[in-house]
Amino acid sequence: MKVTSEQRPSREALLTVELDADDVEPYIERAYKQVVNRLNIPGFRKGKAPRRIVEQMYGREYLANQALDFMLPEVTAKAVAQESLEMGGLPSISLEALDPIKYVATVPLVPEVDLGDLSRINAPKERVRITKAQVEEAIQQLSESAAPWEPVEGKPQFDDLLNITAHGSYYAEDQDQDAIKSNREDYVPRANSRLPVPGFAEKVISLNVGEETSFDIEVPEDYESPAVAGATVHFTVTIHSVKRRATVAIDDELAKSLGDYENIDALRKKVREDMESEEARNVDARHKEEVIDKLLAQAAFEASPLLIDHEIDRYLQDFQEAMNTGRITLEYYQNYLAWAGKSAEEIREAARPAVEERVKRAFVLRKLVADYSIEVDDDALKEEIEQLAKSAGSDAKQVRSGLKEPSTRESFRRVIAERRAIDRLSEEAAVGLGDAKAAAPAADAPAAEQPKSKQSNARPPRRARAKKQ
Repeated sequence: MKVTSEQRPSREALLTVELDADDVEPYIERAYKQVVNRLNIPGFRKGKAPRRIVEQMYGREYLANQALDFMLPEVTAKAVAQESLEMGGLPSISLEALDPIKYVATVPLVPEVDLGDLSRINAPKERVRITKAQVEEAIQQLSESAAPWEPVEGKPQFDDLLNITAHGSYYAEDQDQDAIKSNREDYVPRANSRLPVPGFAEKVISLNVGEETSFDIEVPEDYESPAVAGATVHFTVTIHSVKRRATVAIDDELAKSLGDYENIDALRKKVREDMESEEARNVDARHKEEVIDKLLAQAAFEASPLLIDHEIDRYLQDFQEAMNTGRITLEYYQNYLAWAGKSAEEIREAARPAVEERVKRAFVLRKLVADYSIEVDDDALKEEIEQLAKSAGSDAKQVRSGLKEPSTRESFRRVIAERRAIDRLSEEAAVGLGDAKAAAPAADAPAAEQPKSKQSNARPPRRARAKKQ
């Protein structure tokens, strides 16, 4: 095998590979053994015709062509190893001659990453702040969720529990299609709800109980469900009954009904603790994302265009599979809306920025792990798997089973290493904490004095809502 190598810009190598007869012979033999079982050759049973007979009837080039599918990738891997190249993705191969075999492989190399000066990444960490007002809001929500439904007279309101019969249809594909069909089912109208279509909840609360009423709603063109978007839906609705939450006093009896709480103050304490724990996790996650963003912004990164193109192929394949199976993420759904009506090439170019960012993030984190010399030994890996399994509860056995495959375990090992690297960088970047704490308002300051932030809409802790303590 003769190999000539040429380094090219943008992290690519050009390999020209020439094979002589001795190099090709093992692959020809393998091709013969694969095809002889499906050839019909007079005088021989399937799979029994000698190779010389197959070559006489079909020619050596036929076997050579059959061998290319496995020969070129294997030979290219040997050539890459021979030239001591670090391959970063699948090569692109162009066959120049078949006899003797000669081809050119464009090999994407591992991207080049320079993280820059990590000490320049500074990101003060937020203080965890839960106010009295937030705790009282959570307690109020708990009291509302514990309140019983009671029948009421008159027209319904938002957040009432309605029992309705509803049928909604629209015309599409030359026939009527059902948008909704229910018979005496419970329904809670919410303000600005978009289900089953925008405006339905507002229409329903204007109806009289016990009367069948018909109305039309024009669905916006940008509605999430493409089948109904832009259609006019005709509804017929009857409200059979209306119930409303009773008022429950926020007192010791409420606390005792929600768990092993001595009084309402004990419930408040538990709610605050859970809210602080949840917000601490949120603060930590936001800080790490901020640190990663700063790392990506300062890191120098060069990757092969061929590597990016292959990753775009994979991204679009995952997107198509998700759409076909209903495994749709928010990102994929947004793509679905943005890519509607675009050509295949336009879709590829629209996907490129997100894929480039994803590839850069993956290799930058890999370089961070290497620069920090972080290793996850087998004992640490086993411990992490056990922790993950225990947190999965009844699915623990399934988690352990899923992590038995060597490739899956190695992937999980890399995830752990990256997490540890991010943890370390986050700790190093969290500077100026003293000044941040001094400037932060007290946790129990009046709500009006607090700076607006995401935690102002904190929800009650899950454990306090869902189960007894």
